[in-house]
Amino acid sequence: MGYVVKVYPRFSETFVVREIAAREAQGERIAVASLRPPTDPRFHALLAGVTAPVTWIGESGGRSSTTLWSSLRAARELPGFDTCLDELLAADVDVAAQAVGVALWAREAGVSHLHAHFASLPGRTTRLAARLLGIGYTVTAHAKDIYVHGTADAAALEGVLADAAAVVTVSDYNLRHLRRHHPAAATVRVHNGLDLDELSYRAPIGRGRLVAAVGRFVEKKGFDDLLEAVRILRAAGDPVRLVLAGAGRDEADLRRRAAGLGNAVEFPGPLPQHDVVALLRRAAVFAAPCVVAADGDRDGLPTVLLEAMALGTPVVSTPVTGIPEAVLHDITGTLVPQRDPVALSVALRRVLDDPELARAHSRAARTRVEQFFDVRHQAARLAELTADALTPAGVS
Repeated sequence: MGYVVKVYPRFSETFVVREIAAREAQGERIAVASLRPPTDPRFHALLAGVTAPVTWIGESGGRSSTTLWSSLRAARELPGFDTCLDELLAADVDVAAQAVGVALWAREAGVSHLHAHFASLPGRTTRLAARLLGIGYTVTAHAKDIYVHGTADAAALEGVLADAAAVVTVSDYNLRHLRRHHPAAATVRVHNGLDLDELSYRAPIGRGRLVAAVGRFVEKKGFDDLLEAVRILRAAGDPVRLVLAGAGRDEADLRRRAAGLGNAVEFPGPLPQHDVVALLRRAAVFAAPCVVAADGDRDGLPTVLLEAMALGTPVVSTPVTGIPEAVLHDITGTLVPQRDPVALSVALRRVLDDPELARAHSRAARTRVEQFFDVRHQAARLAELTADALTPAGVS
């Protein structure tokens, strides 16, 4: 089984690592092709649970004329080379070069099926590589890859989705979108899962008035609304504190917004997984005030939101994309309208002021995660889809 990803390992994509580890635990043999080498020096301890070898395609599939010519010469031996040569030459040079690199890697590694995470660059590359090899592929579509694209990207996306043996997506919201806009795709929903053995439940007792938020500092996370909600609460005399963990292009703006709040807001930077868990365990509330960004970008269903629910930390979020599939309003958490800091402040105060409500939400949240977001169930379903893709038509 060959996984194709843009960058591996990637600090913000623990869901890929967990998925591979769970599939290996169920007996699948996996190798990973990373289109670009990692640039972040920090790694999660989760990687210790993965045995899949990793190849950085850029190391052998660069854009120098010598490398490209050598790769094309080797690719002539691939079974699908003649039939897709015109398409290969018409493709963007990065996609074409890396598709050849992935195909040659897959042949050398004995890969019989390819799976791409994200239908954008990894999906386009995987589609061409699979055609060169004469094998099938599947793809997991998340959020940005299906909601944000231009005219040229839309045509490429349609090809990736239509030609895949199966298109996996992470929420029912995404499933409805894909079936409406890409009816030719064989789309199924498989939620991202968690290793619940490593996320034991603890009731939210005696945690003080601490709100936690974790994620990249980009518009779709809604952290500007969260800072405004904290400002509203502090102005009303509430001693609430916020730990906002992460990094990203909006960091300077968020720090500027927090400047007037003094030591009420802490920016610890990006945290490794064990420190995220520790933060969630001491927080009285986890906030995920997600929004649909101006360019259409949005979260599919934040993994850290599910982690908070598994650990027993009450959650306050917004009804964006797949979030209501996990956060049932007033049952497993609280939902407020996106881009509404006043409503967000009211919801945070309500959970902070009502310990019994917080405990009820946390117990129900853990139950829902156990029922619908267990990585073992996810791995088993993905293995079924792969087996179906490898079974010739008419053979059962």
